[in-house]
Amino acid sequence: MAMASSSGLRSCSAVGVPSLLAPSSRSGRLPFCASATTSGRVTMSAEWMPGQPRPAHLDGSSPGDFGFDPLGLATVPENFERFKESEVYHCRWAMLAVPGILVPEALGLGNWVQAQEWAAVPGGQATYLGNPVPWGSLPTILAIEFVAIAFAEHQRTMEKDPEKKKYPGGAFDPLGFSKDPAKFEELKLKEIKNGRLAMLAFVGFCVQQSAYPGTGPLENLASHLADPWHNNIGDIIIPRSISP
Repeated sequence: MAMASSSGLRSCSAVGVPSLLAPSSRSGRLPFCASATTSGRVTMSAEWMPGQPRPAHLDGSSPGDFGFDPLGLATVPENFERFKESEVYHCRWAMLAVPGILVPEALGLGNWVQAQEWAAVPGGQATYLGNPVPWGSLPTILAIEFVAIAFAEHQRTMEKDPEKKKYPGGAFDPLGFSKDPAKFEELKLKEIKNGRLAMLAFVGFCVQQSAYPGTGPLENLASHLADPWHNNIGDIIIPRSISP
């Protein structure tokens, strides 16, 4: 639909990046509005907030770019590339952490807080799914983690192609998902969306643990469902003296 006015022309069309609430398929695209003034200047509307102008430095070409940058963190191209790389890595860590927290608790093997308690005990022994780890002493685990992470970080910093830093392919793509360029772009967007959700979930786990020390997210959820009126965020931020 297009509307003409004395000040210019406003039209709506489909953008190349799906919205956060739409499916990640190519058909699930959200309309954006572009305003063309009498001077010929075109202004795109940000997808995260209809009617808000899209920042000039965010053109929608990056996976998950919905025109949201209120602090202007991506105005410097070098910083923007570094932030994109950092976001992808944190997304992947969060997507590993969230199921790693939920699955053991769902299986009755303790929550993620209890899983760390052995490290505070002198001579403590690490376990995995209830089974002792042969090399499970704290110094040994720290040494293994240090060497493994140092090697991975060295390999990453040696790569000069920013795209390969984020999406190395090869052994990291055994099923060949990146061979189809169109499908690959779709999967990049799905990864960012799910990764952002996982990062929010992990922050929620940390907040819940701070509010109710020693408890896991599933235990918190069960407690809330048992008594939603009292077991909620209000139980933390509202003084008990004035709560019903």
